[in-house]
Amino acid sequence: MKNFAALLVIALLAVVVLIFVTNPDLLGKIWLYLIGFIGYILALADKGIKSIGKAFKGESGKQVESIPASAPAKVLPIQGTTTVSETEKSELQQKIHELENQLQQAGDKLGEPLGKATLTLLRYMDDGETTLGMFFLRNKFFAYALEDTHRDEKIKGKTRIPEGLYEVGFSPVNPADSRITRDYQAKYNWFTKHIHLRNVPGYEGIYIHIGNTHEHTDGCILIADGINVDVKMALKYSEKAYERFYRIVSALLESHEQVTIQVLNENWFERSKLIKT
Repeated sequence: MKNFAALLVIALLAVVVLIFVTNPDLLGKIWLYLIGFIGYILALADKGIKSIGKAFKGESGKQVESIPASAPAKVLPIQGTTTVSETEKSELQQKIHELENQLQQAGDKLGEPLGKATLTLLRYMDDGETTLGMFFLRNKFFAYALEDTHRDEKIKGKTRIPEGLYEVGFSPVNPADSRITRDYQAKYNWFTKHIHLRNVPGYEGIYIHIGNTHEHTDGCILIADGINVDVKMALKYSEKAYERFYRIVSALLESHEQVTIQVLNENWFERSKLIKT
């Protein structure tokens, strides 16, 4: 049995090596998925730490202190974490930096630059229910993003918007006529009106706002500083990321600067000149 297991491991390693030899471009793509999956790994590690803490209660019944809910986001590649090794952190930071540079320099096969908008949303994973993405502000990594899934036929409130280049502005809806806007105004003293995407074909009221799962999107774009996963894909530390975003973008809009967002589907990597064809 031990010999069989050893042979199986050797065979699997041979297959992996063969894949990389025949598909060298694959090496350039792996980091992109690591950026997203690192959030999952850290979230699961956090969950494991809390479970271990419960098992080590003293006689007094006091539980080992766990990570507080208000702790800073630990899945941001650009901020680092004690859970990921220094080497892994450095590599992820380098890859993010490379992507930021490439957004400014690289274009798609038609010559269109990837980072031509004020905001850029690069979608990288869709599990049939939720889409995860990376959100850039002026070609600098800013936050994670979450949307509904792609559907060939739109289901209202459960379908992400089509990719494209859209103008961004304050919502034209009177706050008195919008419950969600009134709720935000009551809760956040820095908030005035929602920021939305204009002229999205087949959609109305597409906001960029706070939220954690696809159940909170209603077709909109959520942003946050971290990714979490217990039962399903989700974001965490959304309020902090959104406040940063809102203060910057609202100031641009109030100064009458044109703000745009470019949304690109998961195949942006293959369509671009980031890999050799």
